[in-house]
Amino acid sequence: MDSDDVIIKKQSRLKFYAYCGIIAPILFCLMIMVESLLRPGYSQIFNDVSDLGLGPYGIIQNISFMVFGLLSIGFAIGLGANLPNRTGKVVKWLVIAFGLCIVLAGVTLLSAPADVIYAKDVISHGLVSAIAFLLIIIAQFLTWKALRGSNNIKWGHYRTFSLICGLLSIFTLLILSYTQFSQYHGATERLFIAVWLIWIEGTGLKLYSLSMNN
Repeated sequence: MDSDDVIIKKQSRLKFYAYCGIIAPILFCLMIMVESLLRPGYSQIFNDVSDLGLGPYGIIQNISFMVFGLLSIGFAIGLGANLPNRTGKVVKWLVIAFGLCIVLAGVTLLSAPADVIYAKDVISHGLVSAIAFLLIIIAQFLTWKALRGSNNIKWGHYRTFSLICGLLSIFTLLILSYTQFSQYHGATERLFIAVWLIWIEGTGLKLYSLSMNN
């Protein structure tokens, strides 16, 4: 295999990982919208996203969790391969662990008793979700750290983007915690989720741009 073939193969792999990061948030949001339409009385303001994983159509949301988690793992491999130094490798494993936790978030709801109405009453689901949230926030800050002193021509403003997303994740998590038992909990949860979905989407797009420039 000559050098051109190696470069083409490397670009193809990176594009695949980039597509994982690009598709995951879009598909996840689309599935939430679709299943919400199947649930009369479901409130985007009050109900958690995970509440869609319970009831007669819960399988749809639980599969969505699993697909999102698996795509996140693919995305993590591509990100870890392009971030410099050991910190970049830590980011890879953090996001892989995040993806596995999201898969488990779907699995735990599948095994929930039939009479459970709210996902927050499923302790195992709450635990893996909390771990996932913590992991993705740490990954954002470590991505910023890994790129310290990196080539600005290659990465542009992405390092700053990761820092801003990390800070917004903490801020929206505090809001989410404060409103945990309020009638606006669903809205604040979506605000928190939106931040790291945007980070994954933006990172996927950055990986794609890197694949075109390698």
